[in-house]
Amino acid sequence: MNKLLSKYREFPAPVKASFWFVIANVLTKGISFITLPIFSRILTTSEYGVTSVYYSWVSIISILSTLTVWGGVFNIAMVNYPDQKNKIISSFQGLAVTITIGFFAVALIFLNPVSKIFGLPKILTIAVFIEILAQIPYNLWTSRQRFEYKYKATIAVSIISTIANPLFGYFAVISATHKAEARVLVGVAVQLIIGMICFITNEIKGHNFFDKELWSFAAKFNIVLVPHYLAMQVLNQSDRLMINRMCGSSDAGIYSVAYNFAMLLTLITTGINSSFTPYIYQSIKNNNEKRLAKQANGVVLIIAIMALALICIVPDVFKWMLPESYYPAIWVIPPVTAGAFFMFLYPLFGSVEFYYKENRYVTAASLVGAVANIILNYIFIKIFGFIAAAYTTLACYALFSICHYIFMKKVLIKNGIDSIPYDMKTITVISIAVIIISIAMTVLYNNSYVRWGVIVMLLVSCFAYRRKIIETIQSIMKKGQ
Repeated sequence: MNKLLSKYREFPAPVKASFWFVIANVLTKGISFITLPIFSRILTTSEYGVTSVYYSWVSIISILSTLTVWGGVFNIAMVNYPDQKNKIISSFQGLAVTITIGFFAVALIFLNPVSKIFGLPKILTIAVFIEILAQIPYNLWTSRQRFEYKYKATIAVSIISTIANPLFGYFAVISATHKAEARVLVGVAVQLIIGMICFITNEIKGHNFFDKELWSFAAKFNIVLVPHYLAMQVLNQSDRLMINRMCGSSDAGIYSVAYNFAMLLTLITTGINSSFTPYIYQSIKNNNEKRLAKQANGVVLIIAIMALALICIVPDVFKWMLPESYYPAIWVIPPVTAGAFFMFLYPLFGSVEFYYKENRYVTAASLVGAVANIILNYIFIKIFGFIAAAYTTLACYALFSICHYIFMKKVLIKNGIDSIPYDMKTITVISIAVIIISIAMTVLYNNSYVRWGVIVMLLVSCFAYRRKIIETIQSIMKKGQ
């Protein structure tokens, strides 16, 4: 233990910050999974579906009403205006809040039709905009903490939110008549308290709610990325919204439970991607494609094994964590988890597009995936029900990856580069194996002996290649530094 603490103290500030921000991300994003056994027992599938649809709309409307000013434009502004950091936060906060209030005013004027479009009660339609307003100052404050490697305050706030939200939510739900509304509104209240504190802090330091130059800079930079951000949210959220409208909130709730399970993989892959992307840039810059291809093969294989392991153990975890009413969600998890594998895969190609500043290809690929997802959902949910959405998700993320691969080749050719910095034959074989095994596993879910045989084979494979796996992970961590 002393050796570990000693090593930890020797880490530079960026490495320590990266570690703790990953922990904060897991706490924040993983709370829905951690509390799943509790709320799945006190909420019906229909009520769970309502809460899921609510958060889907928060994610989508937030893209439009805030321009995601805490995203890429934030870091660029902090670098371009190093002496105006407080003004940047206050000004960006002012821009996002002003636009969101404008959206909110329109929603209030047309509350009835907007609520019907959302498929939510009026009180939750109003709550969508209140929650977004609360998120703006918190996200900007957090972005500054990340930029300056100040992780302690972020961790403290994450812990408070992680404890308060489900704790108060539980007592609100068990004592309320309208349980879905109670669950959502408690979360909004917690977010609002934190958001107000951050808003006041940001304004006191910045005193710059409106700044023409900074508002113009943020709007011009991010407006072109809105289609990309929006398409990504549509790709992530449209299945639940369409299931809610076409099949009902109960099926949306069942599907959302499965989606939460499958997205566990993304908590890991997001961290790996953020560490591996700088290595991709370095390798391209230093013409070290062979080394990059070898490392990429190892990373893709590790993620594939994780995805298949998650798919294999799902039936047993379900029976332990969830009531029987949610068991139909089991059949959704294999294809959605395979889709999560492709969510990890496409940034390998997208990073090359970003490196050569060909952002329009990123937006084009996102739009193709989003449009295809809506069309396929509309066709197949009608025929096969909510389970079809899982397979359309897999198909669209696979298409998304293929589009990025095609665009990556175009970008490389445009820049006079003939070779591809990845071993596409190996990546293709692994990807096809993930699809085949994940779909085949749905047949084996009723045969525990065969399923556990596959699990044993995966464990044996991991043990046999343990050194290679450890070396790959260590390499990723080093390059991420």
